[in-house]
Amino acid sequence: MLRFLKFTCLLCLFSTLSFAKITVCEITFYTNNVKYDCLMVLHDTESYGNNYMRVAYTKGGSYIVINQQLSLEKQLLPDGNTYVTASGYNVRFISNNPGITYNPDRFSVLINAAGVIDQPKIGDSRNAMMPVFSYKDVSNEILDYNYLKHFFIDGEPELVSLSQNSSGFQQPIPTPNYNSNQNSYLLLENNTKNVVYASYVIFDKNENCFVSRGWYEVNPYGNLKIDFGDYQGIAYVHGTHRGLLTNLSWGDGFKFCTDPINKYRILFADQNNCTNKASYSQLKIVSGANKFIFNP
Repeated sequence: MLRFLKFTCLLCLFSTLSFAKITVCEITFYTNNVKYDCLMVLHDTESYGNNYMRVAYTKGGSYIVINQQLSLEKQLLPDGNTYVTASGYNVRFISNNPGITYNPDRFSVLINAAGVIDQPKIGDSRNAMMPVFSYKDVSNEILDYNYLKHFFIDGEPELVSLSQNSSGFQQPIPTPNYNSNQNSYLLLENNTKNVVYASYVIFDKNENCFVSRGWYEVNPYGNLKIDFGDYQGIAYVHGTHRGLLTNLSWGDGFKFCTDPINKYRILFADQNNCTNKASYSQLKIVSGANKFIFNP
């Protein structure tokens, strides 16, 4: 299965051929209308087995995370360019393996003497290498608990250790700011002709855990305001349309517990081994209005 990557920056990966600190790169690619989110972690290009990539995607209604180790090889060419290849191996399923397989990825680039990257390509063991599109370095950005939960499950040491970024700064599990002079609220806007049933998740300071709440009815082309009081931090939003002839849902990979039928309030929504989980999108909550739009 050929996989095309969408990148925004390639310099983080191979612009230098040794890494004194961890480099973390975020990848998104699509195959057969399935979105694949990746986290590539590079510790040391010279150490076999010390680099890996997590791949998270939803298929057949299951949220799946795989891990593949990466072997990095470099070759100095007669024209002065350096050819570098990152080959995946030892694929293992971290969660929800519905009886499928995943072929390891293979990525290559050419680097000239000035460190400029050229001809980035991607493929797997069954396909020829093809040009890639984009890539992003997140070494110094959002390596916190909520972000990493997209790629790791509770109990994995990387869930904590990767919160130390390439500059050696320890980013803690985010603590909401409850000291704002202005209340915050979530404004849900329905830009469709159908009723949307919405749910949200925030870290509840009183319960000391993530709590999921639903369902909130948002009328067609209408809006609904939910008061968050003095809460500031990260919220997660999910929406669904329960039509007989349509199947619409909104969410981007962050899984939390829901009740598919009744109104609900579920504690430890990120950790419970519940029967029903839905996919949520992440939204940063600040003072005042925080808008989330359900588009068709």
